[in-house]
Amino acid sequence: MRMSDRIGENRQARGRKITPAFRLAFCALMAALGTAFMLTGNLIPVFTYVSPMLASLTLIPVLYEFGKKYAWMTWFVTATLAMMLCADREEAFFFLFIGYYPIIKPALDRIPTKTIRVLVKLLVFALAFGIMLLILAFVLGLEDIRGELWLSIAVYGMLTAMMLMFDRVYSRMTLIYERRFRGKLMK
Repeated sequence: MRMSDRIGENRQARGRKITPAFRLAFCALMAALGTAFMLTGNLIPVFTYVSPMLASLTLIPVLYEFGKKYAWMTWFVTATLAMMLCADREEAFFFLFIGYYPIIKPALDRIPTKTIRVLVKLLVFALAFGIMLLILAFVLGLEDIRGELWLSIAVYGMLTAMMLMFDRVYSRMTLIYERRFRGKLMK
């Protein structure tokens, strides 16, 4: 059985029934942790694109313990809080447009052919970044994104390469969670 097949398996924690209130509280805790990661981007300018990736890693326990429904709810709450609290709009939009990736990654990993799998992931990133950059440039009027065309293309390429690296990091973090922490958080 693959890791992605065990998503949302409802494990019981040592004879204790996991109630909906516990699930909601755990999701709220992960959303708060994700929001805290998002706020570090305000403190350290280099973290504009790193903190949303760290925030999306908080979806791993929610996804693997409680399933996609709770993971989507946690992403939505974290994205909403980031949009309200983050001073850097670019950082908040980055999480809004790509923070859900850990939820859809198991489905993408089920694509049998590696070449097609990578191309589909690149398409997902390209669409998300394209829509995000268009909204930031033309709807919100961020001047530094509307500047030089070559700079926008360079940022676009950099973000896509960074997301491919994040895909590998996410796979490893998921494996670490599966082997060392799964089920232990619920005790």
